[in-house]
Amino acid sequence: MKTVRAMLVYGTIACALCSPCLFGQDVHVSSGKGVTTLSVTAQKPYALMASGQSRSPVLSVSCQQKGKKTVHEITFSPGGVLTEQEYSTFGGSSTLTLEMIVGNRKQSTIWVAHGDIQSFDYYGKTEPERMQFLQTLLSVPTVSLEFTPFLTGVPASSTFDLTGLRTEFDKHPECSMK
Repeated sequence: MKTVRAMLVYGTIACALCSPCLFGQDVHVSSGKGVTTLSVTAQKPYALMASGQSRSPVLSVSCQQKGKKTVHEITFSPGGVLTEQEYSTFGGSSTLTLEMIVGNRKQSTIWVAHGDIQSFDYYGKTEPERMQFLQTLLSVPTVSLEFTPFLTGVPASSTFDLTGLRTEFDKHPECSMK
């Protein structure tokens, strides 16, 4: 009898600890000034070699209704500055080309500095191009971005579990893809 109870207790504890994993990563939702932002933190942080500190990159989707149109912005925030050799210029902005694994497919993606060089917006020339990329992201369970943090010289890869993003995305009318 004690063995059965112990197994039930251990089984309950295991289920409680593992159940958040079944639903994907938490999606942080923030709203303000007509903009809703849905953010997912990378599954694992990466370490900065010199200081031993760790950083957790974030992938975000911001949605805003502008008149009858909806505008979407996809942002990657690596948690610090990246190696400057990766940057090029695009008009007056810095751009960054990152390898990205979307589902099982590897592709190069272009990102434009978002006001500073610590966060980057996916560069889609038009809203339909951004929408196509966003639909691709929402159709796969995970995406990974490869980058090199400044002063480490060591490439890092961050994986984002997007399974909860689609569900949260559909809850916000300003994120409509129609």
